[in-house]
Amino acid sequence: MRNKLWIAAAILFLIIIGGYLFIRLNYLKAKDFKPDTSKEKSIIDLRPAIIAKLQQLVKDGSNGLYILSVEKIEPHLLSSKLDVLNASIHIDTAAMHHLDSLQLLPDDIFTFHLSMVHIDGIGIDDLLNKDRIEITGIHVSNPVITIYHKKLSYNEIERKRNDTLSLYEKLKGRWKKIAIGKIDVVNGTFINHDIVKKKKETKFKDISILIKDLLIDSLSQYDKSRFLFAKHATFSTKNYSIPTSDSLYFFKAGNISLAGEQHTITALNLELKPRYKREQFENKLPFRNDMFQFNFPKVILNDIDVLAMINDDRFIAKRAEIAGGSFSDFIDRSKPQKPVMLNNFPHQLLMRIPFKLSINRLDVHNVNIAYEEHNPLSEQNGIVYFDNLHGSINHISNIPAEINMHPVTDFSGTALFMHHVPMTAKFKFNLLKYRTGDFSVDITMDTLDNITINKISEPLGLFSVKTGQMQHAQGHIGGNNSGTSGSISMQYNNLHLTPLKKDEQKGKLKKKALTGFFANILLIKNENPKGKELRQPNFTVERDKETPFFNLIWKTILTGILKTLGIPVKLVIK
Repeated sequence: MRNKLWIAAAILFLIIIGGYLFIRLNYLKAKDFKPDTSKEKSIIDLRPAIIAKLQQLVKDGSNGLYILSVEKIEPHLLSSKLDVLNASIHIDTAAMHHLDSLQLLPDDIFTFHLSMVHIDGIGIDDLLNKDRIEITGIHVSNPVITIYHKKLSYNEIERKRNDTLSLYEKLKGRWKKIAIGKIDVVNGTFINHDIVKKKKETKFKDISILIKDLLIDSLSQYDKSRFLFAKHATFSTKNYSIPTSDSLYFFKAGNISLAGEQHTITALNLELKPRYKREQFENKLPFRNDMFQFNFPKVILNDIDVLAMINDDRFIAKRAEIAGGSFSDFIDRSKPQKPVMLNNFPHQLLMRIPFKLSINRLDVHNVNIAYEEHNPLSEQNGIVYFDNLHGSINHISNIPAEINMHPVTDFSGTALFMHHVPMTAKFKFNLLKYRTGDFSVDITMDTLDNITINKISEPLGLFSVKTGQMQHAQGHIGGNNSGTSGSISMQYNNLHLTPLKKDEQKGKLKKKALTGFFANILLIKNENPKGKELRQPNFTVERDKETPFFNLIWKTILTGILKTLGIPVKLVIK
């Protein structure tokens, strides 16, 4: 019996020694990287050999561009687990310059560092030699990935070839199948540098990723129930912030998350905020320009095309929604006008976005809008409010093929003018004629009293409505880069106006008593219609160079109102 036990023990010992030697001399053999035997705890310690083999795989797989360093690796062969601590991949600059001289350097190169990776259900054979990998789970802590992007002219043909490849064809390499039960990434950081634009850096912090049932093979690429080959995938980042290219604003998001199965992106606390207070902001501007600000608590993008984002730098969503929030626009008319006209209408700005964008429909709910203007003649500000805006924008796109199918971006919505007056508005922007800026506006408004209108007319128009009420108004405006034209129909009665001027001593507005007396007798038409005749004057407005879009709309509407009232436009608009 004892002899049998000794024989069995000897056979087991030979199997262990044979397996060790097979792994050591076959699987873990690395031609250029020698294991650091000084770190071996014993003769059967495989960790230095595993690191050397991994270093060899990284070097060979990148044509020598990348170097792998690992502080510590803990394989648990019996339980099929692997722990990696403080691993990083950095660039071999000599190899980078050599590959560039051979025109083999890719457009994107990267560095990578992580604090810890824990892998369940993996064997040495999975990692080093098989063409199939099947892993139970991967947990990654504190990864930092930095990408340096520069389009190289000699990669143009390769980029065009990649445009025709599926995501699976781009990902497949030495493995025919990759199956991972769960991937969990916490506290990640992603940094992207645009080398051509030296100051262009995009940084995402506090990234969390959860992927379940990942399967990459020749069949899963056609599985419509999967998102990026996974049955479940969620990605999120917190506290995103980036300065705009003109350094005047910060664009921020409290949280951005992507739900893979729903093909939905949700952004919370989306904000565009000036970097300076108003006076400082205006001092930064040599010429007259808008100061924008918005804050949207929740923005949802539905039916997004993630493959278009990955493969072709296109942002495509069938439907989007903005729920709540505010948007404001301020302009100081005391600033000098820019000597050259800039294409700054909404559809012209859309066409200047540096990536392809397409949103079939954007629904807006309960958004408050304010347009504020400083008038140097009155030295006062006037604010036009549009509260509780509800509406839809259709066919937002700068993609030529889609513009040919849907050449007009249109908006239709309702709001409360000056907090309580119901109104409707329709905007149309001709995308095929964006260079000339063609657009049209239709506005309808209900009852408006003198107290409400004076909040605008006094600081911006230098006249006060003493008595009178508007029962109904509607107008149509058509315009382009050169100016606008239109007509207005405004019904009102018992109108009495008081012209105003600035009191230079007190800094306030005061009445032009004599002018007001003659104006109300000789010029102002105090009711419309008078009898059966409804005045609906046509008018044109020449656009001053660099006049922003909303300022042009306001100036056009004011011109139509003045013509209806009988007040010479030149007395008010200067």
